[in-house]
Amino acid sequence: MAQLQQHLLNILHKNYRISKDCFILLIYDTDSTIAKLLSDAYQKEIQSNPNQSINFPTVPESVVETAVSALPAHSLVILVQSLSFRMTKHRLRADLFRAGHMVIEHARLSLNTDAEIQNYINSLQYDTPYYVEASTAIEKLLQQNQKLRIESGDNGNNLVLEINSTFEKALKNTGDFADNPIVAAGFPIGEIFTEASELDKMNGSVLVFGFPTLEHKTHFCEPFEVQIKDGCVVSHTGPALFADILQRIASEEVNAAVQVREIGFGLNRGIGFGKTLHEPTSFERFAGMHFSLGLKHAMYAKKLGRKVYQKYHIDIFCKVKNVFIGDTQVMKNGEYVFA
Repeated sequence: MAQLQQHLLNILHKNYRISKDCFILLIYDTDSTIAKLLSDAYQKEIQSNPNQSINFPTVPESVVETAVSALPAHSLVILVQSLSFRMTKHRLRADLFRAGHMVIEHARLSLNTDAEIQNYINSLQYDTPYYVEASTAIEKLLQQNQKLRIESGDNGNNLVLEINSTFEKALKNTGDFADNPIVAAGFPIGEIFTEASELDKMNGSVLVFGFPTLEHKTHFCEPFEVQIKDGCVVSHTGPALFADILQRIASEEVNAAVQVREIGFGLNRGIGFGKTLHEPTSFERFAGMHFSLGLKHAMYAKKLGRKVYQKYHIDIFCKVKNVFIGDTQVMKNGEYVFA
C-alpha cells in the first residue's frame, strides 16, 4: 500500500502543512476493510509526531472525551470512520473544529464496497494545484456570465439543460489551506459549487447515472433522463426507486415540488463514471457534474428564509458531455478543458 502511504503523507504535509511538533490524535475503527487500511496507514505516518491512537468502538466514550480535552492547542485530529462518530448531537468533526483543532475526516467508509477500495485510494491523490486552477477558472466564469449550458445524452439523444441567471458566490473545496490556521475537511476533496440566484431559471434535461437512496448509499444505474422546468423536476425516465425519492421530497416540501438547487462541479480525477464510490458525499467530488434535489442547502439556507421548510438535499450524479459557462467551454466529451 505504498500508494496509500504517499497520499496520506501528502495530505499531512502538503495540505495541512503540519509542523514536527504538532500533536496528532487518530480516532478510528476497524469495522470495514477500508477503515482498517486507512487507520493502519495513518498510524505509520504519524509516528514522527507526538501522537495518540484510539480505537473508538473498543473504549468508553469517557476515554475519547479525556483525550480530546487534553489536546494541546491547534492539534490535528484524524477521524477514520466506518460510519460517523458521535458523542454529542454533533459530528465529532464539528466539535473538534469549534475547539480550535484541525481535522481530517474520512466518514461512512463502510458504504463503499471492497471493490471500490482502489478508487477511494486514487481519490486521495494530492491534486490541490489542479483543484485551485480549475475552481478559480470556473469561479471567474460564473461571476462574469449569466448562462450555463450543459449537454448530455447517449446514442444520438442530445439533451440540453440551461440556467439563465446570475450565480451565488461559489464555494470551493480544494485542500488549499494556506490562509486558514484552523481547518476541517472531509476527504476525498476536489469540488466547486454554486446555485442560480434565480432558482426558477433552470430549464431542460440532463442525463443521470446515479443518486443516493434514503439509506444514504448511492444507487448506480443505466443513465436516464431527468427533465427540469422552472427549476423543478417535472419528469424522468429513471427507475422506480428514483420515483419513490421524488415522491418523498414532493410530499414533504412546499408546493409539492422537487426543487433543484446546488450546481456542483466535481474535480477529483480519481473517481468518475466507471470509477465509483457508493458513499455519496465522497462521490459528489467525481470529475463531472452533480445537482441537488430538495430545498435544503446549508450553505445557502438564508436565501429561502427560516419560514420555508427545508428538509431534503439529495444529489444526482450526471453523465454530461459538454459544458459551457457563457461562451466558454469548460467540459468537452466528458472531460474538463481549461486554457
